[in-house]
Amino acid sequence: MCTGVLPATGKEAYTPARGRLILSNGYCEGGCAEREPQALPQPQVLRQGPPPQEPVRQAPMPRAVRLPG
Repeated sequence: MCTGVLPATGKEAYTPARGRLILSNGYCEGGCAEREPQALPQPQVLRQGPPPQEPVRQAPMPRAVRLPG
């Protein structure tokens, strides 16, 4: 799998973060980005257990009332 950085045009594309990626990973030699989506299988979503439920909303607690006596 290619981890290289794709070449870009224009000096505004070369940010400090992009420069660090180029130094660490190098440039992409081309051809791999077009094949990557076909080579990777589609991710499967696995669900375990019951579906998530909405949170239970509780009524506020009543205020304490002092009774005469």
